[in-house]
Amino acid sequence: MSVSSAAALMAHVAYIKRDTALSEEDRGRLFDRDSEDAGTKDFVDAVSGDRHHFRFIISPEDGMEMADLRPFVRDLVGQMEMDLETRLEWVGAIHQDTGRPHAHMIIRGKREDGTDLVIPREYISHGIRERAGDQVTLELGPETPLEQERKLHAEAIAERLTRIDHFLDRQAGEDNLLELKDSPPRYRTLHAARLRTLERLGLAEKLGAGRWQLDAKFKATLKSLGERGDIIKTMNRALVGTSGRRLDADAIFDRSDPDGRSVTGAVLQLGLTGEAHDRAYAIIDGLDGRAVYAEIGAAEQLAEIRRGAIVTLSPPDLEPKRSDVAIDRIAQKNGGTYSAGLHQTDDPRASPEFITAHVRRLEALRREGHVERSVDANWNIPEDYLAKVRVYERTQARFRSVGMLMHSALGLAEQTHALGVTWLDEAPTPAGIPLGFGREVADAQVKRRLFLAEIGIAANDGKAMTQAQRMELIRRDLAQAGRTLSEEIGKPYSPAPGRGHVAGVYRELMSRVSGKFAVIERARDFTIVRWRDVLERSRGIQVSGMMKGGSVSWKLGRGIGMSD
Repeated sequence: MSVSSAAALMAHVAYIKRDTALSEEDRGRLFDRDSEDAGTKDFVDAVSGDRHHFRFIISPEDGMEMADLRPFVRDLVGQMEMDLETRLEWVGAIHQDTGRPHAHMIIRGKREDGTDLVIPREYISHGIRERAGDQVTLELGPETPLEQERKLHAEAIAERLTRIDHFLDRQAGEDNLLELKDSPPRYRTLHAARLRTLERLGLAEKLGAGRWQLDAKFKATLKSLGERGDIIKTMNRALVGTSGRRLDADAIFDRSDPDGRSVTGAVLQLGLTGEAHDRAYAIIDGLDGRAVYAEIGAAEQLAEIRRGAIVTLSPPDLEPKRSDVAIDRIAQKNGGTYSAGLHQTDDPRASPEFITAHVRRLEALRREGHVERSVDANWNIPEDYLAKVRVYERTQARFRSVGMLMHSALGLAEQTHALGVTWLDEAPTPAGIPLGFGREVADAQVKRRLFLAEIGIAANDGKAMTQAQRMELIRRDLAQAGRTLSEEIGKPYSPAPGRGHVAGVYRELMSRVSGKFAVIERARDFTIVRWRDVLERSRGIQVSGMMKGGSVSWKLGRGIGMSD
C-alpha cells in the first residue's frame, strides 16, 4: 500500500468514526467480530502494510426495522468467511445520519494464512448482496406480497436508477426501442408506470400504443439524478439548525462550467463520497447565504482541512494552455501541420523534453478525437483547434479537483480575539443586507474591532487595516510565539529587524494566526521570519538573507538567491 493510500485509509477510518454519524453511545468507537470498541490503531497499522484492503457499505432496505445492525453485520461476515474459506479481519461502524441506518466496513486484504485476499468481482457485485438479502429474510422473515408491491411502486416513480430500469434496458436492446407487450404480464402495469415517469423526466418517448423509445443515456442520467438527490439530502441535513441559508441551482459546484463562480465561506461539513468512499467532499457555507457542495479530491484531503476553516473554491481554468497556443501558432505557419521538427525550427532554444511535453498533450487530445496523427509522425491540427481544446478541458474538468485556497484554519469565533492578522481583518464587509454566514462574518468583524480597540489598535471605521497596524499585530503574534519557544529551545527570542541581514540555522516551520514562519536559531538566541517552501531544502543548516519590510530575500546553497 502506498503512502497516499495509507493516508486515505486513515482519513476513511476518521470519517466512519465521526461523532455526527454515530449514535451517542457509539461515538468515537468501531466494532468488530468480538468487541463493541475495537482498537483501531493496531488494525490500521496492519492494513497499512497490506497490498490492498476492501471497503463496503451494508445498507439493508429494511434496516429501520432492525433493532441493531451489528448482529446482522457479524452474521453476514460469517457467511462471507464460509464462502471465501478464510477468517476475515475487519472493523465497522453503524451510521445513523441518513434516513436509513447503514454499516461501513473495512476488511483487511490478507487471508488467514497471510496470503493476499482476493475477492472475485462477481462476488463483490452480486454475491455479498445475495447473502445480505438472505440475512434480512432470516432476521425479519420473508417479504409479504404487500411489502413487495410497495417497494416496486416506489421504484416506479423514483427519480434515480432502479432495478426496473435495468430490466427495461435489457428488454429494449441495442436500438433502445421497447415493446410493452414483451414485458412479463405480471410486471406490465409496473413497467408502464415507470415509462411514464421516464417520459416526465425527458428520458423516454411514447411512439404509439405500447411502443417506447428510451433515451440512449437514460441510465446514466438517472444515476446522476440519484446522486444529486443524495447530495441535496446531505446538504439539507448539514444546514439543520442554521438560518438565512438557501440551496439553489448552483448548490453543487460544477467543475466543468466555464462561467463558474468562486465561492468563499466556512467549511460546514466534510465527508467521503463515491462508490468506494475514496473521494473527499466539503459543504461550504457561502458569504452570500448560499451553501455549496464540492468534491475536493482524494480522501487524504480531509486530513488537511477542518470544519469552520475559511476557504475559497475556484473553478478550474478551462482555457487553452500555453502549449496549445504554441501548437496552434506553429501549425498555422505550416499549413495546419505540427511536428517535433517544426517546433524545433520555430524555437531552436526549446529542449527535447519541452517539445515532448507538447507531443504528449496532442496524444491526450487524439485519444478524445480532437486531432489526428499521420503515419510520418506529423500532426494534423484543425483550424478550430483552440475551440476543440476548450471542449476537451471542459470534459476533463469533471475528473479534476476543485481549487481550494485556505484563508484561515481558524473559525470566526477563534479569529475575533486572536493575536495576529486574521482573515476577518482582511475580508471586506459583506455588501448589502448580509445573509447566513455573511451575517455571521459582519457580526464577527464588529467583535474583532472591539477587541483590537481593547488592545490599543484603533479601528478604522470599516476601512482596511493599515500596514502599521498589520505589522504591530504580527509583532505581537511572533512575540507570543517567541515566549513559548524560548522555553523549548533554551534561548531568548529576538525580533527580526525590519531591514538588514539575518542568518542562522533554519530550525523549523511554525504556523501562526498571521501565516507561516521560519524559526532561525543563532548562537545566543533565535528569531522568527516569514517562511517560504524553498527553506525546506535547508532545514537544519545555515541560511542567510536580507530583510526588507517584513519580507526576506534568501541566499541558499551555492549562492542561489530566493526572494520572498
